Amino acid sequence: MNQSKPIIQSGNKVIDDFIKHTLTRKEGRMEYVPYSEFRDVNFIAEGGFSKIYKAIWINGPRYDSKQCKSEMTVALKELANSKNVISKHLNELKIFNDFVLSCEYPSYLNSNDYNKINTYYGITQCPETENFLIITKYYESGNLSHYITNNFFNMDWGIKLNILSDIIIGLKAMHDAEILHKDYHSGNIFIDIRDDDWLQSITGDLGLSKSSLVEEDDDEIYGNLPYVAPEVLRIKKYTKASDIYSIGMIMWELMTGRRPFWDRNHDTELIIEIVCHELRPPIDTNAPKGYIDLMQKCWHFDPSERPTAVELQKNIENISVKEPCSKTKIMRSSDIGPITTNNLHKNSLLSEMIKSAESIMSLLGKNILLAVLLLLI
Repeated sequence: MNQSKPIIQSGNKVIDDFIKHTLTRKEGRMEYVPYSEFRDVNFIAEGGFSKIYKAIWINGPRYDSKQCKSEMTVALKELANSKNVISKHLNELKIFNDFVLSCEYPSYLNSNDYNKINTYYGITQCPETENFLIITKYYESGNLSHYITNNFFNMDWGIKLNILSDIIIGLKAMHDAEILHKDYHSGNIFIDIRDDDWLQSITGDLGLSKSSLVEEDDDEIYGNLPYVAPEVLRIKKYTKASDIYSIGMIMWELMTGRRPFWDRNHDTELIIEIVCHELRPPIDTNAPKGYIDLMQKCWHFDPSERPTAVELQKNIENISVKEPCSKTKIMRSSDIGPITTNNLHKNSLLSEMIKSAESIMSLLGKNILLAVLLLLI
């Protein structure tokens, strides 16, 4: 039987105060873990602002003060330039902790909702770089993007709808807790395949997430361009409807096996077409009845016309119930199926591109107005 582990401090006041705060409750406890407690640390991926490693946590996480778990595989997310960590670096952990706190009230959420969001255990520090790394659950099957690429033609619509249903359950849970994810794309959805071959999808990467009740204090705009709602590209307020737009893009990806705008550069021109011409990915008919209409509602230009998470969940449930009775065949055509591209799921700072697009759109607007006036003369 494992011995209980003592509470270890990092020596950083911001981190230690946060961890101390999480220990006041039964759920969502975090801990600082010495880097020496990890072995076989191997680099596996790099995002826009962090590097991801796979590692074995020798002693495993503490679930309460008297119980420890044996070793387990985890993911370590290295925070760039975090040697002198500040409160902002801990946003991902704080958001998860706030989410777990809301789960303690049954009227808000239930355990099924909670299980659709990735689990965070705490933080460690690399002695070489002195950067801090967030400790999360590791999923051997990778993210949804990789899963689609490797399994698309073996995924019937029952599987696709189950994956989407799990994503929406997690989305609804976050929105019920008044949390905006702000970074939904298939690279941030993890696939968890259990011993009984049951597959579920888990929403992860809360690095950009914010409370919907707090005004934004950061003027910069980050994200994966094809999944970012047009109102955000117009520097409008990010809302729950902006998350729904991103879900619409994931729905298209599940339908076609391809990332939205896979054949386009993610640049100023694409921003202008999305915002000014309401450009969306091409529609394919390879989907159950009602699916395409729902997807198009999700990516409607007007945020108020998009369904809520509750409405989205009900619609997907209705489509899922009917699917076994009239199974949708997966067609093979030049418009369907995975295509490997260089447009990987990397977040970037979009602010400069958006400002450039705004300038061009403003100039175009003035030129159009001038042309109209000349015609009237």
